[in-house]
Amino acid sequence: MLRRSPPPPSSVPFAVPDGHGVIEVTGDEGGSLLLLAGDPVFLEAGDGCGSVGRLAARAGTGGPGLSEVKYLTEWLGAPNLVPDPRTGRAGPPDPERLRPLTSLLASGRYVMTAALAPPDLRVVHPRALQVQGWYADEELALVTTDVWPPRDHRAVRGYRDRIRAGDGLPALVVLFPTAESRVGYLLDGHHKLAAYEQAGVRPMVIGLTPQVPRPIRRDDLDRARAAFSDGALRDRGDALGRVFSSMRAEPV
Repeated sequence: MLRRSPPPPSSVPFAVPDGHGVIEVTGDEGGSLLLLAGDPVFLEAGDGCGSVGRLAARAGTGGPGLSEVKYLTEWLGAPNLVPDPRTGRAGPPDPERLRPLTSLLASGRYVMTAALAPPDLRVVHPRALQVQGWYADEELALVTTDVWPPRDHRAVRGYRDRIRAGDGLPALVVLFPTAESRVGYLLDGHHKLAAYEQAGVRPMVIGLTPQVPRPIRRDDLDRARAAFSDGALRDRGDALGRVFSSMRAEPV
């Protein structure tokens, strides 16, 4: 009698014992903040209000080297993650594969998943400084952290042709504040995401989530409030002001 192999696990926990702390996400599914090198960069909250190499450069001495980053980038182009035809989930890769990127995270325990993005997907570019409606109708919203749309059209075409030819699905890497969040920060895969859009195919997403959500700290929220107040709040019609006043923060 032919024995079937057990299904792959739906998630894989892993630890980052010595993280550089370059990338950190705080908050929960109601509102979250992305910090790069300790600076609040992207706020995602109820009103709507990259590249591995670019992120690695922020770590300075001791960060991932160019060869490590290049190897990871090439691997993410064809990581051989095969989604289940019914659920869209795939067995997550070995966390060590993503070590050049995960080493940039804040220290702590995380969970890694891999799955096709839901059909109803929204891409949000925060630098547009426009009020975005809450994502009530979308199952997933991806907040870009690099130039969007990507300017390297040749790279996008290359990924698009590979997707259409069925040569394997390239993977995006997305950081979520909680497992329940429908909003994630796109750390790597902007060219791949654009290629998926052109090919009309649901992207493969490797998700990283803190095992224990990190509350937004009061000093981070104050700095974010100041950073986004220069014209942005006026342009957004006080949408962000309402968000800031309602977001929960931990005192330092």
